[in-house]
This record gives sequence, structure tokens and C-alpha cells, in this order.
Amino acid sequence: MLRLFREPRAWSELVTRTLFPSRIHQDNSFTWPDRYPALFTAAQTLLADRAPLRILSFGCSSGEEVQSLRHYFPDAVIVGAEINASLLRACREREVEGPTLFISSRDEVIQAHGPFDAIFCMAVFTRRPHEVETRDMRDISRFYPFDRFAAWARFLASQLTPGGLLIVEHALYRVEDALEGLPFRPVLTHGFAPAKGPRFDPSGMRLASPQLIARIFSRTALASTREPEPPASLLPSKYGEA
Repeated sequence: MLRLFREPRAWSELVTRTLFPSRIHQDNSFTWPDRYPALFTAAQTLLADRAPLRILSFGCSSGEEVQSLRHYFPDAVIVGAEINASLLRACREREVEGPTLFISSRDEVIQAHGPFDAIFCMAVFTRRPHEVETRDMRDISRFYPFDRFAAWARFLASQLTPGGLLIVEHALYRVEDALEGLPFRPVLTHGFAPAKGPRFDPSGMRLASPQLIARIFSRTALASTREPEPPASLLPSKYGEA
């Protein structure tokens, strides 16, 4: 408990968990610069013929990912979205070159700043993965329900331009299960490799390891049917400022 008073970041994580219990995915905001160089480089390669680019870093923590993405996409508009108000303030104080914006991760705010050519969800769609492994969890349906993951994955997917990329690393569920029925295809030439940690099916039951997974998904066309509903129906109607 003393750690909460000694470490402002830990306190901000507790406040965020308390305010938004139904919105939280990963509740640990730890990160570091250039954390996923292989996936950043892959996206850079796949988007080389598209300009100008608009990129979203969903769950950008204290802004290191946004700053790192700037090195790979020097001319892109980069938007960082974060639920933790304390970290969002830290992001806005960070000096990042080029057109950069930090916003709260409310669905309507994200929608207002899109659509995007790439959306990065790195170590966001998970929940205390070390605890999941240490406790050898076999059923996470109550710990981290699939519907919470799927609602946000589908919403973010709907915010992509045709040909846009959804890049997801360190998810407890498979992205293709969430995107079923949407016009997306996995990119098998980049980032297709064994999962780092366990994966679970939509019922929350653990799948046999190892799971070979795609990490990058491309939107193949504009959906002709109704777009996924924003996940606001799962959330409180008011949860912070833009």
C-alpha cells in the first residue's frame, strides 16, 4: 500500500482502475521506447506507398510509443490515445516532433480524429499477463472477458481506412476471433510467429500452446454492412475530458 503513496504512477493506475472498471484492459502502464522495432518496421514497409499517413497509438501510456513511431513515420500525423488522466497529462508535456496529438481514449473522441491508416494496440488487449502465467489460469472469462476485448478491437477496426493496418501485440485473445465477419485479412509476411504467452478462445478457455498468430491485419475494403457498434454501451456514459 505504501507504494501507492510513494509512486504517483502506481496511484494513477489505481485511480484509473477505480474510475473505469469496465473499460480497463491492461492496468499496468509500464513501457519503454522503441519497444517493438520489428513490428514498427513491418508497418513502415507495408505502408510505404501511402501518404500522408494518419496513425493511432491506442493505449499510449506516457507517450514513449508515439515518440518512437515518429522515427519510423516522420511525416505522419500521429495520435496517441490514453485512458489514464495522469499519463495523458504527461503525454501532452512531452516534446514530440511533427504533427502529434494526445487525446483521451473515448470512442467518440477517437472517431473524431480518424480515420487512420494504422492503429497500434501494443500490450493493451491483455490483463496482467504475468499473473495469468504464474497462476496458470485456464479460464479468464471473468478475469478479462472476451466481449470487452472484442468490442474495442471491432471498434478500432472500424476506424481504419481501406488497406489500413491493425497491429496488435500481447493480446490474451486472438484478434481473428474478434474480427470475424469483418473485411480483414491477416498479414502473413510480417509478424506471423508463435504467440508470446497463452491465448484463450472466446469462451475464456485456454488454448493449447504454442499458438501461431498474426499480429498485423489489413482492412481489405469498406464494409458494406453495418459497422460495429462503438463499445460505449459497455461503458459509463461519462468518463473524463477529451
